[in-house]
Amino acid sequence: MEMESSSKVQEETDQKIDPDRSVKHDDAHDEPMKTEEKQNATRASALDTILKSLWKICVFRKELLSSFTEDEFVFELRHFILSNLSLTEPNGVYDLLVTILELLPRWETGYEPLQSKFEVYETLKKMCNRCKVDTEYPLQLAYGPIVIANSVREFKSAFEDLTFENVLKVIRTTLMMPCDKEGCGKRNYVERVINTPLPSVFTIALEWENNETEEEISATTSVLATEIDISEICKYEGDSVFTKYRLVSMVCLCGDQYNCISYENGRWIRYFASKKEAIGDWNSVLTSFVKLKIRPEILFFENVKGQIMGTDEIGFGSLGKMF
Repeated sequence: MEMESSSKVQEETDQKIDPDRSVKHDDAHDEPMKTEEKQNATRASALDTILKSLWKICVFRKELLSSFTEDEFVFELRHFILSNLSLTEPNGVYDLLVTILELLPRWETGYEPLQSKFEVYETLKKMCNRCKVDTEYPLQLAYGPIVIANSVREFKSAFEDLTFENVLKVIRTTLMMPCDKEGCGKRNYVERVINTPLPSVFTIALEWENNETEEEISATTSVLATEIDISEICKYEGDSVFTKYRLVSMVCLCGDQYNCISYENGRWIRYFASKKEAIGDWNSVLTSFVKLKIRPEILFFENVKGQIMGTDEIGFGSLGKMF
């Protein structure tokens, strides 16, 4: 397949999002148009960055390697997404990811279902500590937790010894619901339980205000970890011994453009616009977050079982150097 240049593809993507970009406007409408064009460019950047970040996930990529290169995958899926979705809607980057995952079954032809690798099924359980009534709700499908960046900072500030897993667990256990027994109504904490097969990819979304200071970015990102145990975040009642996940790629906002930061061959790499930059180890990533005011918005953690099984075939590189 003959691929188009990055600049030409970006131009066509932007025009697909807003066909009127090339139309000249008078000065009275110039400023609103510039704002709209900037938003369109940011959405186009978010789409491409999500697709690139997905490709960096071993279990996702290995299903497609026989049919696509990375550039071909991004080009083909971008074209499909833009044919089935309007990016002019002001949705967040996580909402865009969910839409992409939900569109994947319509795009795939003959591949193992890719969407299912991200699905997390949780059962919500609640016991009223007043009337002792147990309630179990139907399975809920999600693609991972959404966490407010400010909450991460606040909990870490209040409890300095908390790890990233601990912070996520505490945040997720703050959900309260009223008792279902008639006449009671007491609000009780809800426990989230996973008793189905674990996902191949555990996704964590961070929501930012986008006006954070360098100190606030540092206070948030310094809590992040490159390895997590899902059984420390959720109550896991399954029988898999592979409950650990490692961070493999991130969708990050830098200014008004999105960057992909991924772990490749023993080091972290940053992709922005059509450029590629080697960052180095994780401490260097944390430094880059603060120095460049980069906000990681979507973190993709891959199950260690999938990485072990795919390392030799994919050439992902040793993960032992990432800490």
